[in-house]
Amino acid sequence: MPVIRKNLITNDWVIFSPGRSKRPTDFHKKEKDNLDALRERPAYRDNCPFCRGNEKPEDSEIFRTPNKKMWQVRVLENKFASLDRSVRPVKRHVHLRKEMDGFGIHDVIIDNPRHNTNHALMGRDEMEELMRAYLRRYGEILANDDVNHIVIFKNQGFSAGGSLEHPHSQIYGLPVMPFETQTRVNEVKKYHEFNDSCLMCDLLKEEMSDRIRIVAENDHFITVSPYAALSPYHVWIVPKDHNPSFSLIEDKNIVWLADMMKIVFYKFFYGLRNPDYNYVIQSLARSKREAEYFHWYISIIPQVKRRGGIEYAGGLFVNPKMPEDAAEELRNVPDGQEFDYTALEEDLTGN
Repeated sequence: MPVIRKNLITNDWVIFSPGRSKRPTDFHKKEKDNLDALRERPAYRDNCPFCRGNEKPEDSEIFRTPNKKMWQVRVLENKFASLDRSVRPVKRHVHLRKEMDGFGIHDVIIDNPRHNTNHALMGRDEMEELMRAYLRRYGEILANDDVNHIVIFKNQGFSAGGSLEHPHSQIYGLPVMPFETQTRVNEVKKYHEFNDSCLMCDLLKEEMSDRIRIVAENDHFITVSPYAALSPYHVWIVPKDHNPSFSLIEDKNIVWLADMMKIVFYKFFYGLRNPDYNYVIQSLARSKREAEYFHWYISIIPQVKRRGGIEYAGGLFVNPKMPEDAAEELRNVPDGQEFDYTALEEDLTGN
């Protein structure tokens, strides 16, 4: 039987209709299976601008880490940036027309030098290096007084809007807060004003009591399939300790975050056959005022379902997978262990 649930964080209503997955369709997936595509992808392409060895003097490089030659993560100014970091966000308001100059910072983060890797195949030390690069660049952008909001996100694969094969993330420094983020802030603020507590903290207490929507957890992070997940296998990685901003994460907890990212993406890779996905770090840059009620987290959305008319027409989401079932499926995928990349590649190819 269908059920409609309210997502308290996003203020969305979600229709859960498991029977929708059984409906007939004239459309069948013709794209190559993501695991098959990965098997055919080389570790290096001579025409890939992100592969190690293809660096160019004209690249607007911000930094690379851990060292100059054998880098693991590289951060560049986006060659095709949506915004201009050289201008100021001067506002103009005439009657009903309001605009500002297109200031903003838009960078590319090359996750790893290997062309044919992904988060599931990266070692925990490599994932930790990436998380530290995220944090470093976040802090650098935060030093710009014209930046009011920072977004780190990743589009992996064609269905997720990815334009290049090589694994990479992006970071924006914006002069304004996006509408959906403002909605989240408003919702958790209202909850705090009424309950004198953090909504995410209270949700985590319930999830840790129920246990049925937990995908994985370690000492400092927990991954849950939200009670009103907007799409199948949608999960949140949430710090157990209250914290309004990714910029405030303690150094020791970067290791635990990398561990949780590894576990979750390993489960996606082996449980859902390497799906395309998006993720975004939902965090506040200027967090002093909101520190009491906002709680940062990472939202991960595997692209295993196309959006339909009701979602575009009214913003009402339809999810054919109950979050309890999604969490159980992912929970039952082994967490994995550290693998030699060559051995893992042989496992994938069957050699």
